[in-house]
Amino acid sequence: MGHFPENHKNHPAGTAFFPFRPIGARLRLLERLLLALAVATMIGLVAGFGLAAWQAARSIRVELAAALANARADISAMPPPLAPSAALWLAELCDSFDGNRHIQARITDQAGRVLRQSQLAAGPRPPAWFLHATTPSMAPVTLAPAGLPAGWRLHLQADATNEAAERWGELQVQIATITLLVLLIAGSCCVIMVRGLRPLATLSNGYARIAAGDEGVELPKDGPADIAAQAASFNRMAQALRTATAQNRHLQDQLARVAEEERADIARDLHDEVGPLLFGITTFAATLARSAAESRHDVIPAQVRAIQDATGSIQRTLRAILQRLHGTPGRGLPEALGAIVLFWNNVAPHIIFTLSCDPSLGTLDDTARDALFHVAQEAVCNAARHGHPSRIALKAARDGAQIILSVRDDGTTGPSAPGLGLAGMRRRLSDLGGHLDIRRDQGWTVTASLPDPDALPPSANTPTMAPEAHDA
Repeated sequence: MGHFPENHKNHPAGTAFFPFRPIGARLRLLERLLLALAVATMIGLVAGFGLAAWQAARSIRVELAAALANARADISAMPPPLAPSAALWLAELCDSFDGNRHIQARITDQAGRVLRQSQLAAGPRPPAWFLHATTPSMAPVTLAPAGLPAGWRLHLQADATNEAAERWGELQVQIATITLLVLLIAGSCCVIMVRGLRPLATLSNGYARIAAGDEGVELPKDGPADIAAQAASFNRMAQALRTATAQNRHLQDQLARVAEEERADIARDLHDEVGPLLFGITTFAATLARSAAESRHDVIPAQVRAIQDATGSIQRTLRAILQRLHGTPGRGLPEALGAIVLFWNNVAPHIIFTLSCDPSLGTLDDTARDALFHVAQEAVCNAARHGHPSRIALKAARDGAQIILSVRDDGTTGPSAPGLGLAGMRRRLSDLGGHLDIRRDQGWTVTASLPDPDALPPSANTPTMAPEAHDA
């Protein structure tokens, strides 16, 4: 038999399924049942012994009463003795009771002296307590047959010794039989209880394992129907717990992945948005310093305004990032590309910018708009900083089921490979089902393509990375 917890504090997981157990009980359930069975067994034994003893006492009383009645009837039926031989007849009558098991005869004279007495049959004696308990209180039978000397009497006294000894032997057999039967019944009940409560111990162990963090517990659905139903309910609970735990872990993984993507997106946004502006401010400050050193004070106010405009652009960019983080709508793609051209016109006035953007692209969702904007921003920044171009052309339009953005410059120099910003844009476009192509032929051409959401069926209108995950 498995261990049953003794109190709720020490075994919280193993005791919760015993709603019928009294609070503060000191005995385990099996011990309580065994104790009740032991008490019932003792009561049964005592009742059996008492009934057997009562039957023995009743049998002795009936037997002795019958013996006295028969002896009295026999003596009353005898013819009266003749006067000369009355004393001899009475002595022979008294001696006829020698060896009798139940009746002892005595002859007394008128003074009450015992003149003659018969001898009871010899035999085993029962225990004194049993003899005392079963001996009935019976008055002797006194007879005065005709023809006897004056005052002589014949007394017949019942004696329970031999009958009690016989009943004691029978009682011993009865007691042994009753004890054997009661012990067999009690033993059978013990086996039934132990086997019946064993599934409860398994259930208790299952709860303890669940409390210890073992989620793979599976209990066998055997035993009585109600125990099997409890095991099935436990298994359903364990399965639900495993499912909930797996869902929680999946959600935690998703949250961690979304948080990582958000950090990467914020880093890319800061790089793509704020980096070029800071580069412009640095350029303006250097130009301002040269103008001051060359005493060209007439151009200083314009350069200061350019720095102020760049600072305002940084503020607007940070505000736009905050708007995306809080889910507020931002500007459309045409306005965003126009802001890029306006900024770089101030930063690099020697570069001629041209912009062509389909007005219908102003309704793009935030995810596609941000991805195309960042590609344009990074491509223009790389061209202006490294390529020394004289012209940069931006074009965004729909082409069938695709949205195509191209940034073309005529720069003659530049890095041999795209920077980290465009590499990040390549990953972002890939997540959205798009593609980034970078070519060098008399300058650089950066082309970004995305599936057109308005040209796809609703079921395919959802990109690989949900907008909510990006803008959260």
